[in-house]
Amino acid sequence: MRLRILYILSIAVLLASCGGGSQQVTLEINIEHNGVPFEVGETLYKGDTAIKFELIHFYLSQIALGDEVTEPVVFVNTQDSASMHYVLPLTKKVDQFSFGMGVDSINNIQDPTSFDSNHPLSSSNAMYWSWATMYRFFKIDGRVNATGVLGTDDQLLAWHTGKNALYRTKEVDMAIKPGAHLVLTFDLAKLYTGVSLATETMTHSMVDDYDIAVKLSDNLPAAFSLSVQ
Repeated sequence: MRLRILYILSIAVLLASCGGGSQQVTLEINIEHNGVPFEVGETLYKGDTAIKFELIHFYLSQIALGDEVTEPVVFVNTQDSASMHYVLPLTKKVDQFSFGMGVDSINNIQDPTSFDSNHPLSSSNAMYWSWATMYRFFKIDGRVNATGVLGTDDQLLAWHTGKNALYRTKEVDMAIKPGAHLVLTFDLAKLYTGVSLATETMTHSMVDDYDIAVKLSDNLPAAFSLSVQ
């Protein structure tokens, strides 16, 4: 009997050493355009219009596994791989992943100068609107050209959203176990669905361009998708 117990214990130790005792999941954030992997600076097309996204920065807030928030806020710079990979604690299976797109109302009133430079809400990320005393949620800059060729008479693109009313959330019902690798994909093409690349290329979430910021914000939940690998 004692030999049997020792055998069972040794198997349990072996399983734990092989990863059976994982207490976390990994989260990877990917950027796509119409389902195709995308890197900042590539030239894209919508019909005959050429598009070049030259900067994509955004916040995700209140990232939760089940009912536990594991990351209050993260800053994503799509040209910095480190800001697109995270390790989240998870000790048991959950059935939901949820997050906010932008900065939640509590964090949106914080002073960016009070944080260390490596903090997501630090002023070093240049995401704070001093005129509005709150953060940009998404900061996407680039150029478009209706001729299909970039370089001459390009039209500037600046989609800067913010303000509490533009904060959006998403819940994904999905079984997630410790040790899983999660991939959160942001599809840029879905972001600007229904947005005119001729007349709606500029918004700073101010009165005269607020309707554009609303369109972009309303598209965000559909632009993000989650898979478990």
